Amino acid sequence: MIKRFFTWIIMVLFVSLGLQAQQPTRTIPDVSPVLLVNDPLSIEETIFYAPPYLQNPVDGGITVMWQTHVPTYSWVEYGTDKEQLTVARTLVDGQVICNGLHNKIRINGLEPGKTYYYRVCSQEILLYQAYKKEFGATARSPFYTFRLPDEKETDFTALIFNDIHKREATLNGLYDLVKEIPYDFVFFNGDCIDDPATEEEALYHIAMQCKKVNASSHPVFYLRGNHEIRNAFSIGLRELFDYVGDKTYGAFSWGDTRFVMLDCGEDKPDSTWVYYGLNDFTGLRQEQVGFLQKELKNRAFKKAKKRVLINHIPLYTQSTREAFHPSRDLWEGLLKKAPFDVNISAHTHHHAYVAKGEDGNNFPVVIGGGNRLEEATVMVLQKKGKEMTLRVWNGKKELIYNIKL
Repeated sequence: MIKRFFTWIIMVLFVSLGLQAQQPTRTIPDVSPVLLVNDPLSIEETIFYAPPYLQNPVDGGITVMWQTHVPTYSWVEYGTDKEQLTVARTLVDGQVICNGLHNKIRINGLEPGKTYYYRVCSQEILLYQAYKKEFGATARSPFYTFRLPDEKETDFTALIFNDIHKREATLNGLYDLVKEIPYDFVFFNGDCIDDPATEEEALYHIAMQCKKVNASSHPVFYLRGNHEIRNAFSIGLRELFDYVGDKTYGAFSWGDTRFVMLDCGEDKPDSTWVYYGLNDFTGLRQEQVGFLQKELKNRAFKKAKKRVLINHIPLYTQSTREAFHPSRDLWEGLLKKAPFDVNISAHTHHHAYVAKGEDGNNFPVVIGGGNRLEEATVMVLQKKGKEMTLRVWNGKKELIYNIKL
């Protein structure tokens, strides 16, 4: 009996060893190992945190940003033909920026009006020493597309969200109202990533929001609200974006339309005790006086067929809720004669329309809603030929404003 038992054990071991010998082994072509079929995660899932998102589509270029779970060497492959791709990577002072988790790669020299294909690539860095480096798997995303407008183009469509306050259900509900409308780019007009405590929290919500609006193919502009300024990771937020002009305020042209974005800072004085003396938004607002003076004289602003002003805290409102209005105090003199076609604001959590001249405003003002779906709004700013319109839906699927601008 014992002899039979040991004979059976030996047979099982031989069969097991034979099966193991027949298993495929990992090979390393181009230093990228092939995953076995039964691996729980693909290379892309292991390396990429989320799909890439497009930023700063100005001056014949665009920025591609994405994050990874592991330190990597990353690059972008792009071109008007998937079979003829150019490689872009980030170099500073002669060195490739790598061995980190954040990737920000600028692609310059693009031709307006052409559709470009691109994919992001990240190769894991296993060891980074002075005289030795080891690399692991390479993840490649699917191909995405983007297109920069020609300066003479007349048409565009933009989506505008505000005061989401990290509520995924609110964004989902609003996006469902407009997802069938083809659009070119997206604004998140403040208080969408409010009070970020950690990088992990901020990344989660940026990834969620950007994936929802397909920011891999549609550039997104994040404006600061007063809540993006608060909490431990508020300063770190700027590392996750590529602001126009590297400022939280700025201006850009999309075809023959000029957009001016302002940063109103906090909604309370710098001396407020909860800021502990760590804020100087008085200085930031004053800095934007100089920016506005220069922008209003800018050739791109003057020759634009339409002009849009966008900021989080309203400069003009029917409500007396905002007793503290330093931005208006500083900028009103410049804005009184500025030929904007519309000013888009947020912050109050109550949608409103302020007709031209109703509150000293030289242009109509539209204020977005709040963070609960029933009070939230989504705006669609659209230009076709010489005509520009702004449509606003609430979370109840009601078209509450349809304004010809």
